Amino acid sequence: MEGLFDVQLAVNGKTRTVADDATITRLLEELQINPLRVAVQLNERIIKRELYERTLLQAGDTLEIITFMAGGSS
Repeated sequence: MEGLFDVQLAVNGKTRTVADDATITRLLEELQINPLRVAVQLNERIIKRELYERTLLQAGDTLEIITFMAGGSS
């Protein structure tokens, strides 16, 4: 069932609107981000990947999505 209301939150410093029943998984899908290639910090707390589907986003939440980059020193 789709959310009835939109909520605003901050994602990497930018305001974003999501449905009131949105989870971290759904947000990553909307952003076309592979959950295996990122870490998500919600309100200054790292969220375990296995909790993304169950973690509902709330109005005023602050998320930081940190992308893992390949490479290193040569």
